[in-house]
Amino acid sequence: MKRTNCGNSGLVVGKLGLGTLTWGRDTELDDARRMVRSLLDHGGNVVDISPMYGDGLAQSVLGEVLATTVNREDLVIVAHAGLHIADSKIVRDCSRSALIRSLDDTLSQLNSTYVDVLHIAAPDPRVPFVETVETLAHFVSQGKVRYIGLANHQAWQVARTAQYLRDRHLPALNAVSVDYSLLDRNTEEELMPATREFGIGIFAQAPLASGVLTGKYRHTIPPTSRAATDHLSATVERYLDSQSRGQVEAVAKAADGLGRTPADIALTWLMDQPEVATVLCGARTAAQFDQIVNLDYSPLPIPVTEALNDVTA
Repeated sequence: MKRTNCGNSGLVVGKLGLGTLTWGRDTELDDARRMVRSLLDHGGNVVDISPMYGDGLAQSVLGEVLATTVNREDLVIVAHAGLHIADSKIVRDCSRSALIRSLDDTLSQLNSTYVDVLHIAAPDPRVPFVETVETLAHFVSQGKVRYIGLANHQAWQVARTAQYLRDRHLPALNAVSVDYSLLDRNTEEELMPATREFGIGIFAQAPLASGVLTGKYRHTIPPTSRAATDHLSATVERYLDSQSRGQVEAVAKAADGLGRTPADIALTWLMDQPEVATVLCGARTAAQFDQIVNLDYSPLPIPVTEALNDVTA
């Protein structure tokens, strides 16, 4: 697996990263161990974790993996703060106190003294922008966070944060996480120019559009798929409209012509975007993740790339 620098930073990341959305809820500890081991064996190193994942259980699962399976230094852990679950409800809080509590809790569950990247998981309009940003910079000065990121922010918010940090000679904004796939290219219009201007790397979330780009939903909804579950079906439904179905057929046609799978085509296309540092792929089981890490990933022929660009524009 190729590795690259995240934007203009010195952080070296594998092009394929491991998402942990289902850990602790739908993914067992043994499967989690096998996924991380497989990621490292194939040259990857990025694991994305959040207090929100797995109904709040994913971080403790990763902590168990770190304690029993791998060396902490071998992984680039991308953590999130600003959103958490309390009394079965999602709470948004990017105040200084909340961010400190969140990071300390994450570090405690991971049994680690630092995370490699800390994302603010979503904007919080109730908290002064400066309070949130300077808290992130303080975490870097403490050594608890090595690189700063934003997740699910609009382009103007990313640019404002990056410029604020630059003007005050504070640690740079190095990464953003955003949904990005052949079925969701909205990031290219405004966010991507901002990341290029400030040398920010992109962590691509939902690169297979919640599994739709694997082709599994072309004819039916499999009973064991995300679309068939109450807690994940909403992540799939937005990719099942007629336009998306037509685009998936184009991806499947390209895959058939190259003797590859639709997932391979979709992920390779995304990895080839120069702004993308890491493509974050989650899987419910180790067997599913093994299928992902063992895909071809050889560069797509230029005519195929151009055709996919046209049909998904």
